Amino acid sequence: MRNTEDAAHTIFEIYNRTAYSACVEVFSDFISAFGIRNFTILETDLGCRQRDVILAHSWDDRWRGFCRQAGHLHHDPLLAMIERDHGAFTLGEQMNRNRPSADVGHLLQRFAAFGWQDALCVPIHRGGLRYGVASLISARRIATGDKAQLTAAAFAFHQRLRCLAPNEGFRTPPAGLGAEEIDCLRLLATGLSDAKTGEMLGLGGGAVHAHIESAKQKLAAQNRAELVSLAHSLAIIA
Repeated sequence: MRNTEDAAHTIFEIYNRTAYSACVEVFSDFISAFGIRNFTILETDLGCRQRDVILAHSWDDRWRGFCRQAGHLHHDPLLAMIERDHGAFTLGEQMNRNRPSADVGHLLQRFAAFGWQDALCVPIHRGGLRYGVASLISARRIATGDKAQLTAAAFAFHQRLRCLAPNEGFRTPPAGLGAEEIDCLRLLATGLSDAKTGEMLGLGGGAVHAHIESAKQKLAAQNRAELVSLAHSLAIIA
């Protein structure tokens, strides 16, 4: 267990960082002391998983192999448990319940086969089925005191990345959106027409329209107003 002062200092450093990579480095250094190497920071809509936006991740080959084998390559296996517990939870806590679900035990068994002992899921409820989520995979069981520190740091990290990622760019295409689609979305949100957006991006109005329609399809938006609202709420654009 690290001192609570360490967690407080880490949170201060996270908010003090102005560059995406520096912020990720601070968080990664902190969680490594808890036996954690793999994490995912994302925005998700549990009612429409194609809207998943990964703000940051650290996945080693073992985790990629596990997700590929389990069919979770693009979907975090912990997300299915969020609706049962709206607060932060560990797999160990879920297993210690009076009536743990069968999928919790099954997931722990599969984790153990890959050398992991526990996981922490920190859901940040946005309303409805929308959540910000931080999930961390640990090589050892997560103690209660450690959980409190990790939860606080993960929450701060998530909130900071929501500010940094839209401006610096995403390491993983958010919801599958390409760079030009995001650029068109950003200008659409300011109220510009397709023609004016095209002038600013060096594209034809028809190309802008096609990018917007593609973005609507990828985010399952019914119209442009909903598209812009989703892009803001999912931290795709600032």
